[in-house]
Amino acid sequence: MTNDAQRPSRARYGKIKTALDLKWRRRRPQPERMTRELVDALWETFGDQPWTWCGFWTPADGGIFQPGPARPAPAAVPAPPGGLLGEALARGQPRLGPGVIAVPALDRDGRVWAVFEARSAAAFDEMDARWLERLLKSFQVLEPSATPPGPSPADKT
Repeated sequence: MTNDAQRPSRARYGKIKTALDLKWRRRRPQPERMTRELVDALWETFGDQPWTWCGFWTPADGGIFQPGPARPAPAAVPAPPGGLLGEALARGQPRLGPGVIAVPALDRDGRVWAVFEARSAAAFDEMDARWLERLLKSFQVLEPSATPPGPSPADKT
């Protein structure tokens, strides 16, 4: 069991957002770099205490998810279709499970092109979901042509 001092807080999420906003404001948006920098910033703040893994997944043919940037190590194999990743992709909204959160990354057209996942020894809550959504809103500056293919908003029924 982790103690509350290790739990993510608004202040800690806020520091990450401020640092990344400053960094991203000075550069042309690039999904690969931005996903890596976000994963690194979150891991440096929450890694091992209480988070045990965090990373991005991109949807691929057959409904599977290909691993993207992750910490402490990349995922070794693609993730199967469905589960929280599939729900976040289909609904375009964060999904919470026991010790897991999945948050979609949307491009400028509102298309989900990746899903961020974090695993933790502590439970995630709505505060985590709101802050992760806020951090991932930075990806909405990306042109659809700059992001890997994924379902369009019209595909979500």
